[in-house]
Amino acid sequence: MPLPLLAYPVLHSSGQWIAYAGAGYVANTLSATWIGAFILGNSSLLASVGLVSGAGFAAASGALAGFGASAAAGLGKALTAVGLGGVASWLGIAPTVTFLGLTPAGWAAIGMAAVVAVLGAIFSRRFMKKLNDERVKGGLGPITVRQIVSEVQKFEGDAKRRVLEALAQQGTDIQIDGDDVQILGQVYSIERLRYRINKDGSEEIGYVTRLGRFVRIYLVKPGDEPQSGDPLPI
Repeated sequence: MPLPLLAYPVLHSSGQWIAYAGAGYVANTLSATWIGAFILGNSSLLASVGLVSGAGFAAASGALAGFGASAAAGLGKALTAVGLGGVASWLGIAPTVTFLGLTPAGWAAIGMAAVVAVLGAIFSRRFMKKLNDERVKGGLGPITVRQIVSEVQKFEGDAKRRVLEALAQQGTDIQIDGDDVQILGQVYSIERLRYRINKDGSEEIGYVTRLGRFVRIYLVKPGDEPQSGDPLPI
């Protein structure tokens, strides 16, 4: 997989953050938070190493704001409503195998230490300097790669909780208890769960096994049309 063009957030004239790469802004990456713009600007990279799922992308874009009233319709529709329908299909490039021969599920299984190490190699000193220079201009302090990963994880975790809470309010078989959630009578750690949008339009919640296999535990939305091929892990 070729390395995507890296983007760093800059303060927009609106007062929000927007991702910047190459010689201009990255479309559809305006976000109320620095980490939100960073996630949207580097969506393919962060999804490929298993850091962000569909829940995180929806939260970063603001699409989760109207999700509660239409939770059964899924996140793909919410993303499309804010001009990010392409993210629902992982920007149209979703590879099965990413860095070092691992799938996104494989990255999620091997742990964050490896992810931090790989991102540390990808984010050059020059890139990190530009990123931190813009943070300082926006009134934020400098940040390290490990801190970025930690912020992304927290953002994704909060987004998953919001999605689960919205689904629970719709009268589904979901009950949240602290850091855990009961789905169809089984208890899971929220941190372990992933929200995935598939090629056929179906959306599901599941977890990644230690062997890197995604296991579905809840179908949020059935597919629009039957389609062959593996699902897109976002």
